[in-house]
Amino acid sequence: MKVKKGVKRLFRIIFIMAVVIILVGIGILGYKRFFDKGKEPTKTEVVDKLEDYGYYLEKDATKLDEEMFNELKKTLNEEEVDEEKYASLVAKMLVADFYNLDNKISKNDIGGVQFIKSDYKNNFIFEASETVYKYIELNVYNDRTQKLPIVKSVDVKSINNTTYKYNDLMDDKAYKVVVTVSYEEDLGYPEEITVVMIHNENKLEVIKMY
Repeated sequence: MKVKKGVKRLFRIIFIMAVVIILVGIGILGYKRFFDKGKEPTKTEVVDKLEDYGYYLEKDATKLDEEMFNELKKTLNEEEVDEEKYASLVAKMLVADFYNLDNKISKNDIGGVQFIKSDYKNNFIFEASETVYKYIELNVYNDRTQKLPIVKSVDVKSINNTTYKYNDLMDDKAYKVVVTVSYEEDLGYPEEITVVMIHNENKLEVIKMY
């Protein structure tokens, strides 16, 4: 039985396409093997936790972050928590992590999210990725050369109790903390930030930062 020329031609085309796909696949694997050899993607790793509050410290945290986390842990482990000190530390840690862009992997690696009220986290992440974090270059392999801000210190300028009311949220003992930020190099980022936080039982959650 003879195979028609059209069928033979179709088989030949399919065979050639299959060979091309295989060769392309081999080429990609070869490139990754020889040119990306030794490169491992940067991964975040949690090295310490405050289980009762959901706070954590990541491996790539700055020395400043680590110092403040240890202070927060000490404060929250006291028999009677100094709430004003607690509020001050939350504000400082949020701002320090949020504006220290140098250790962030991408524009979606938003700092300080753990301190934001859970219902507002998605909006906070989206807004940050479209504003402050928008132009951060990808640093999966820790080879970025872009100059980004490094926070040197954060200090409390003022802290006050205030009444916060929005829709069904109401806290007449909310905290309003104003902090000042010092950077290793002035790249035009904010030097004074206000943080507002409300109570969720024994936990303080940030509802607003501006």
